[in-house]
Amino acid sequence: MITIKEIAEQLGVSATTVSNVLNGRAGKMSAQTRQRVEEALLRNHYVHEKKNEAGEHEKKPVAVYFCMGDKKHVLTDPFCGEFLEGIDRELRKYGRDMICGTVRRNEEFEERLKNGYLEGAILLGCEPEYCGELVRRIQKPIVFVDSGEGNYYNIGLDDEGGAYEMTSYLIQQGHEKIAFFCDQKHPIASNQKRWTGFLRAMGEHNKKVTDQDYYYLPFADPLRHEILRQFAKKVKEEKYTAAFFISDFLANEGINVFCSQGLQVPEDISVTGFDDNIYARLSRVRLTTIRQSPEEKGTVAVKFLIRRIYGQEIPVKNVQLPTELIVRESVKNIGSK
Repeated sequence: MITIKEIAEQLGVSATTVSNVLNGRAGKMSAQTRQRVEEALLRNHYVHEKKNEAGEHEKKPVAVYFCMGDKKHVLTDPFCGEFLEGIDRELRKYGRDMICGTVRRNEEFEERLKNGYLEGAILLGCEPEYCGELVRRIQKPIVFVDSGEGNYYNIGLDDEGGAYEMTSYLIQQGHEKIAFFCDQKHPIASNQKRWTGFLRAMGEHNKKVTDQDYYYLPFADPLRHEILRQFAKKVKEEKYTAAFFISDFLANEGINVFCSQGLQVPEDISVTGFDDNIYARLSRVRLTTIRQSPEEKGTVAVKFLIRRIYGQEIPVKNVQLPTELIVRESVKNIGSK
């Protein structure tokens, strides 16, 4: 961890000057000097650890917040549960605890992080265009998850590669007319990468894709179910043979709705998901999907955050974890037709 003396040497001021800023004793200091010190503390992610009665450094909790809009049951979602387990297990190695919660809008992150007792934060679901601004405004180490790439620390996934591999697999099984189902009307971050991977595979195999092949599934259950029912009614007319869902939850739900409308999976339509969580293994037809490890995401996010807390350099700001195609029974080979 960088020291007060080292920061003072960077700025050409005394260690007492830096200490005074840290402890709120900058009343007689020029505004310019105070600003230079504050910027250096932020730039170096300096953590002012107080000592308890035993002379040990106090370790403040780390915040973990999710932004999922109007989505319900966020903290009990299989992905979020595994993600939190990875974070908790890794934080305990460093003697840290976590607090977690949800926000509906990205702007709420800043308000939550104003809590001076927090040592740092791991944020999932922050839109890329907001991440850089948040880092500049909050003087705490922050690591983002699934927020694209930018001048901030982000732990992501090879979403594009995973979607490309899945789409290519469907095409190899003889599927040409494939519907893409997403829970964002205009995909961003990881969903945008999955849509890009889907389009890239379709394009490389000379398969036609139109705007009508993109289906937006809103969070409201009745609307989502009705969209799936309407799709099921026109599958044969539109000659769809496969449906790519951006999550196992949506894929499992799609299978149930399709079956209620008389469509059999995979006999009438093949279905794929993304995540390989419990929904993939408990669906009526076990789901072909793309595997990722939410627990590993949480573990790597903590490793990055702890290094930032102690002012250590990290050679890269954006990490993409690998994916794996998992083949089960929900896809039918129709290539012989």
